[in-house]
Order: sequence, then C-alpha cells, then structure tokens
Amino acid sequence: MTIETAAELVANTRAGLARMHAVLGTLDDGALEVRPESGWGVAATLAHLAFYDDWVAERWRRWLAAEAFQDLPDDITELVNASGERGWATAAPGPARTAALEAADAVTKLIEELPPAALEDAIRTGRERMVDRSVHWNAHLDEIEAIVRR
Repeated sequence: MTIETAAELVANTRAGLARMHAVLGTLDDGALEVRPESGWGVAATLAHLAFYDDWVAERWRRWLAAEAFQDLPDDITELVNASGERGWATAAPGPARTAALEAADAVTKLIEELPPAALEDAIRTGRERMVDRSVHWNAHLDEIEAIVRR
C-alpha cells in the first residue's frame, strides 16, 4: 500500500465526520430516544460509536508511545460489544450525541496528525479501519436513519 492510500483513508474519515455532524445535527431529542423492538436504539448506538472512537484513539496513543500495535484477541469486537451493550442501552440521548460527536472529532484530529509510519503500519497490518473511521460510522448512521424513518 502507498501513502496515497493512507491519504484516501484519512479523507474518508473527514468525509465520514462531516456526515456524522450532518445526520446528528438533524435529529431532534425525540429521534435520539427511538428504540426499535429489536436491536439498539439511537442513543445506545451513539454511545457505542463514542466508545469505539475513544478505543481507537487510545490504541493510536499507545502506538505513538511504542511505535507498534498491541496484539488483541481475534474476537475482541464481539467481546466488547457483548459486554458493553447493557451500559450503552442506558445512555441518555443528549449526552450520547455529544459524546459521539466529541469522540469522532477527537479521533479524526488524532488520525490527521499521525506520522506517515503510523498510517503505513496500520495499512500493512490490516488495520485500515483505525485510519478510516467512516466505515464504522456510516454503517451505524445508515441504521440510525432507517430507525428514525420508521
């Protein structure tokens, strides 16, 4: 992979952040409180997004300190989602939106300031989603828009 690919991933994150601000900026308090019969509600999804952006930011801070990624178990995402679901479901709508936007802003700023070696390491080791946060954001923003339209 080339540094141009890293630049494209960072650009995707910037575009995803703009979409997140646009979508969440249009949701009123009632929309933030929507909870479908199955699956996560809007506020829980936003708390989930905030958690993972904070998680990615912390992983990047640790990479910057050690210039290497920490190894994690293959099933870490399933483990975290299963253990975090109850807490995310109790998130208050307004604070969940604020947390999601603040975490997305912060992780985007951190990613934009990473040295090229960090970006190259992420790509080389298959961690593109640590650079391109839009993949995670857009999937959940699509869900949120579908829930609110119902």
